[in-house]
Amino acid sequence: MKKYLYLLMLAGCLVTQAYSSPYSPHKPAAPQVTLEQQIARYVSYPSILKSTRLASVVVIQFRLNEASEVCQLKVFSQNDELNNSLLRQLTSKKLVGYGRVPDELYTVRLHFEP
Repeated sequence: MKKYLYLLMLAGCLVTQAYSSPYSPHKPAAPQVTLEQQIARYVSYPSILKSTRLASVVVIQFRLNEASEVCQLKVFSQNDELNNSLLRQLTSKKLVGYGRVPDELYTVRLHFEP
């Protein structure tokens, strides 16, 4: 009889603890788009690379202003036409979810494939 009483008390404690925590439905987090993916949306395949038909990787560095827009952009490639094309395409483009830290320098690799 004591065993059943203890078992009933244990079950009661477990049930009350299970229902005591408030119900919070699981909200799946929206997949965060990386910095590289956001920048890739703004960049088209450069015409200078179309003629060579080669894959290329270009490194860029930039800062974001208070409005999360690209500023102080530097392109690290040896081709001036490619540099100017990327500068034109990316300057003042808004990046969502970044720019909270002032004066942070971002470095991104852009992969171009024919």
